[in-house]
Amino acid sequence: MQSSVYVFENGLRKVRPYYLQFNTHPKPRWIGRTVVDVFSSEFGEAKDILRLDIDNELMYIRTGFGRKGGETVLKGWDSIGDRILDKFDVICNSKHMHEPSVPECPLQLHEDTRLKIVFENEDMLVVDKPSGIPTHPTGNYYYNTMTEILKHDLNMKNVWPFHRLDKVTSGILIFGKSKTACDTYSSIFQNEKDNISKQYLARIEGEFPTTEVMVNCPIFSVNSTGGYIKPLNADMLPINSTTVFKRLRYSKELNQSIVICRPLTGRMHQIRIHLRNIGHPIVNDYLYNPTNDELHNQEINKINGSIEVEIYNRLFEKYPSFGKVQPVDVTIAKTDECIDLFEIASIKDDNRLQSKLQELQKLRQESLARLKSKNNTTCTECNRQLFDTNKDMTDSQIWLHAYKYQYIGDLKFSFQTEEPSWCSI
Repeated sequence: MQSSVYVFENGLRKVRPYYLQFNTHPKPRWIGRTVVDVFSSEFGEAKDILRLDIDNELMYIRTGFGRKGGETVLKGWDSIGDRILDKFDVICNSKHMHEPSVPECPLQLHEDTRLKIVFENEDMLVVDKPSGIPTHPTGNYYYNTMTEILKHDLNMKNVWPFHRLDKVTSGILIFGKSKTACDTYSSIFQNEKDNISKQYLARIEGEFPTTEVMVNCPIFSVNSTGGYIKPLNADMLPINSTTVFKRLRYSKELNQSIVICRPLTGRMHQIRIHLRNIGHPIVNDYLYNPTNDELHNQEINKINGSIEVEIYNRLFEKYPSFGKVQPVDVTIAKTDECIDLFEIASIKDDNRLQSKLQELQKLRQESLARLKSKNNTTCTECNRQLFDTNKDMTDSQIWLHAYKYQYIGDLKFSFQTEEPSWCSI
């Protein structure tokens, strides 16, 4: 990668536009739909731009993938414009990438990178990840991710994350410097979870209990882009999602607490959802505590949250303990019991709820279109409307920090950062 791929402006790290090839196997919910329908509804792509990509053969389909007869390449609008996707397809798409900006992280604590290095040896690299940067390439982010930034800034051929943090979460992030080290430590993270302790810091609303408590509640969420419940197999939803919380300090003036969060399981957004569900959301969590009306997508986040809370309340009616703090019992995290969320909450049979999910999806698409039109800039090469790369990064950062990771097995390690400045209340 050329050193000029990054541009630093207005406190942001930006990426110059580039082409990236995607080869995508259809998800089960895509089967039976056209590629134009899928990319317009799920990724917000304009249909006229998709047609242009297909006409220019930047998007095409390899069909027959994995079948005895071999593959056939389908190109051009007449071949794939109205064609229904099937499970043996591969969607090939050369996309002109316009990556969102991420915080510049100007604190020069390492001679080569703008990131804080917590620890480094021949096997691993441990960094204090800033809020607002994804761990690895995902969605519209490739170069503006921790793996690619480290490779670029430290002139490394490759790095492998042993685990991941959400984009909005800061703190301890551990990388392998070799494939061998990655395999070794990734196996530890996957297979020796009882020997790994993770501690997060969160700044939350309200006065949290003074005693150590536990929240045990299944984790699910609403996908506003697609208008569906995640995970898709919520008819077999594990009930072992558990987080232990301990209050560190409380500000009576702010009516806010700093808590240590110790997740015993690792579901997506687990800490954030558990805190929201017990009435102590993270103060600036734009998804699970949408109070900043100046953010462009707050209407959607509020509707999204109201649907989730309604479904959770239905769940709490049958399982009241899921909605309350409990005495700590770590054994609950080991249960393999599952529940059928769709049946308990009557999700699929509730026409009103299904209508709200569809309306949410429509609002998300309209919001994306407004955001692009507000910037009023179109790429001269791919004809796509562009987001403002100088945008406020407020909705990319929340007060949740991976504070300490410890492993007590054969290859012992313990890494800890300083407390973030927002912990001073």
